[in-house]
Amino acid sequence: MRSSNATIPTQDQQSVTAVSATPARRLRTKYFEQADRWFSRFTRLLGALYQGFWLGCLNADDLNAVTAQHYDKSRSYSSAEYNLSGLFAWEKSVLERYFRSGSPILVVAAGGGREVLGFRKAGFEADGFECSQPLLDAAGKIFNQIGDANHILYCPPDRVPMGPPAYQGLAVGWIGYTHIPTRARRTSLLQALRERALPRSPVLLSFFTRNGGFLDDRIVHRTARFWQIFFRAEKAPLEIGDGISLARYVHAFTRDELEEELRASGFQLAHYCDLGQWGYAIGIAE
Repeated sequence: MRSSNATIPTQDQQSVTAVSATPARRLRTKYFEQADRWFSRFTRLLGALYQGFWLGCLNADDLNAVTAQHYDKSRSYSSAEYNLSGLFAWEKSVLERYFRSGSPILVVAAGGGREVLGFRKAGFEADGFECSQPLLDAAGKIFNQIGDANHILYCPPDRVPMGPPAYQGLAVGWIGYTHIPTRARRTSLLQALRERALPRSPVLLSFFTRNGGFLDDRIVHRTARFWQIFFRAEKAPLEIGDGISLARYVHAFTRDELEEELRASGFQLAHYCDLGQWGYAIGIAE
């Protein structure tokens, strides 16, 4: 039992104790905030140096293999729940505005079929192609599940199947454009897509975005250039905006860069939307 002589602090005594402890608490909080700020900067620097090292070591085909391995193991992108979830709201809005109702659409990086299924559900005649065999297998199972023929074919990375210009709309699957290494490969893909479409056909792209003056991107780029020269490797020119995120190659775009790539591929930028870390755009075939 507690001693009957124990005294209970009065309200004034409690207030004095709390006030006297406040400066020490503030000092500890201040030290934590400073340490956390420097720790975050340090880890970001390490991350930038790590990305730069591997970008300097790996060529474009290596980067494709790294990205493919990530998506081959993905459970979410191969799931029926995801691929039957339909089009995103922003996809529906640009379809209504830029794509002719019921027209044939060709989808690049079709994955497990979400876009192709969504376009077909919206009344379009959509076909697609994909380079990941596990995602292709997942798409086949889903099309079989709904009693439809599989409208997605295999095609090697950064390639477009040969065929006549029969499509009136083009689309690159969700964030697919951001995973294509090198500007030359991206423009080559868009040019090949343009050959499969009729004049004035729209192309829908989604991608990661960046602020042109972001310091981390420049550290990644300079580190990658150093290791590329160090290894004397003959690789395609590295670009500011190249990176490796979640074990995937990514390129983050500014608006000017994206517009230039579209123009070089025979498309005119008709719509651009930056939503922070990612965005989407519509180009029109000239």
